[in-house]
Amino acid sequence: MAYTSTQLKTLALNVKTNAKSALITAVNISDTMLRTGAANLPIQVVGDSGAVFSAQVTRSSDSRYYNFTTKTFLAATTSQSRLKNQSPGTFVLAIPAAASGDTYTVIIMAESHYGTRLSMGNGIRYATTITQKGNADVVFIAAGTGITNTAIETSTGSIVDSFSTAGSPTVVMSDLQLTVPAAVSDYGFFITTTNNDIDLNNGTWNSGALYWQTGNYVANGAGTDSTALILDSVDDLYVGMQVSHVNSVYQTALRSITDINTTTKTVTLDGNETWSNDHVILFRAYGTRLIQNAIGIGLSLTSPTVKLGQTTTTVRTEFTSDISEGDDIAINGTTGIGKGATIRMRGVKKNSESGACTVLAIGSASITAGSITLTNGEIEASAARPVRVKTKIYIDGSSNLIYLSGTISVSKYPEANQNIYVDANKILTAGLAS
Repeated sequence: MAYTSTQLKTLALNVKTNAKSALITAVNISDTMLRTGAANLPIQVVGDSGAVFSAQVTRSSDSRYYNFTTKTFLAATTSQSRLKNQSPGTFVLAIPAAASGDTYTVIIMAESHYGTRLSMGNGIRYATTITQKGNADVVFIAAGTGITNTAIETSTGSIVDSFSTAGSPTVVMSDLQLTVPAAVSDYGFFITTTNNDIDLNNGTWNSGALYWQTGNYVANGAGTDSTALILDSVDDLYVGMQVSHVNSVYQTALRSITDINTTTKTVTLDGNETWSNDHVILFRAYGTRLIQNAIGIGLSLTSPTVKLGQTTTTVRTEFTSDISEGDDIAINGTTGIGKGATIRMRGVKKNSESGACTVLAIGSASITAGSITLTNGEIEASAARPVRVKTKIYIDGSSNLIYLSGTISVSKYPEANQNIYVDANKILTAGLAS
């Protein structure tokens, strides 16, 4: 029996209508999070052999549409902005470079007139997003009381990347000299953890000196010698963080958060603080674990050392007789000398074999003059064997010449630019006059 063309079309329509629906079962994207650079991104659509779909892609930053012919994003939609009547398989998007990142929405539509449905979405339309992350600059800075912020290095990378320990980007400090402003009242710094009791000019530090500082949190109500601090928000605060500033004033006690009540927006501190309503509160996250909790950056520290440059001064007035313990010794500059520093010079004699001869006090501070007194020691001199002017005095244990070394590895970058600090207060102890 022969069929007319109209009969054939009717038969084909009946077959299509009565056939079981073909399914699109999955949309696979190899990377849903991209780096800033340009990339060719395969999109795999999985489904029955008889399934038919169309695709459309939009960009969030400017609401433009992807043109599948030119492989660019255009303001106006055209027939080329829709990938029509495709069988299951793979198509490729050309994602442009975007320094600050972007978001792309991929829309897969079932062609119902071909008997196709989606097993996801609403059965007709399914949308998924691809996020392109901008790079983040991580600026490393050494800072502390009595020390001018000293730039270490900036490391740039994407949150998309994750590195093994061996392959991590590194920030290397190799005898990085900290900036200490010139001041008459400069009594130097002591290394908190020295190598030993003899090697006072060399020591170590650890990752507990690394910190990140929050933005502004605002006090909701006043508190006097209180441990319960109510804030306008407690978002992104973690137990273990410490109060660093109240109303722009540095808090040397660094009270730690022991509890956070998200309902009342109250943080409980491990010691008393005082604040007024609307005071701005800053918090610090010390150590690699808390820093990662706060901003997502993965850090590790290896081979951390600290050393002091040799502090020296000279005798300003000739000694022709003994200088006893506690007597003033006129010198040419007290800069970098602090109470407790060890002294070495011609003519010095210890009064006791136990312990070193050390600086008892800075009698008068001066960049070019001044005086010191000693404990557990005296200076022997006579007319026949004077200690002459400009005799060099060596000071061990205190200095304003400070050098940090160590390697900071970045295994994971944050989403946004961040500053990471090395807290010199955790490494050094400021010297005193007496």
